[in-house]
Amino acid sequence: MRVKKLFWLFACLAALALLGLLFGLRSYRVFTEETLVAAVRCETAPKSSAQDYFLEITWVRDGAPGQTERFPMRGEQWAIGGDILKWHPWLNLFGIRNCHKVTRLAGRYLKAEDEAKKPRSVYDLHGGTDWIWRLLYRIGAYLPLVEAVYGNAAYQEARPGVAFGLYVTPSGYLVKPLPKKLSLLIKS
Repeated sequence: MRVKKLFWLFACLAALALLGLLFGLRSYRVFTEETLVAAVRCETAPKSSAQDYFLEITWVRDGAPGQTERFPMRGEQWAIGGDILKWHPWLNLFGIRNCHKVTRLAGRYLKAEDEAKKPRSVYDLHGGTDWIWRLLYRIGAYLPLVEAVYGNAAYQEARPGVAFGLYVTPSGYLVKPLPKKLSLLIKS
């Protein structure tokens, strides 16, 4: 009888430990997830200054490449950003992902003085920030399941020939070199 009770106690503890491990792994995945939104490649513009280049963006949806757009850029860096609706973290555990919309691409200079004086390149993407997002910015703080509504951008040095990935994470946008296996998304 005593052995039987110990067995069931051990079985219950093992089951709880397994559930805790599974919950921990799910939590880790949810809060560290990076979803590829676009593949970005910089090209030197012919017959231009060292600060002029083209940026080619291939949009990615559900892991598949989509439309490719090309933009003439000015500056030593490029910045891409948009709108983020962040749900309360406990909702992410149930598979509800934060919402986002990429809305802007801009050339960026390293010095603020250059930003103020030199020519700029700025483009609205996907129609820019629309009326729905403007409304969410105003009322987001009052919505019960929303933690925050905010704008977010990431920027990177303009390096011709290097492919970067634009990712959306639980906290916003992230730009990092695109792994070789995904660089096939970029058309040469």
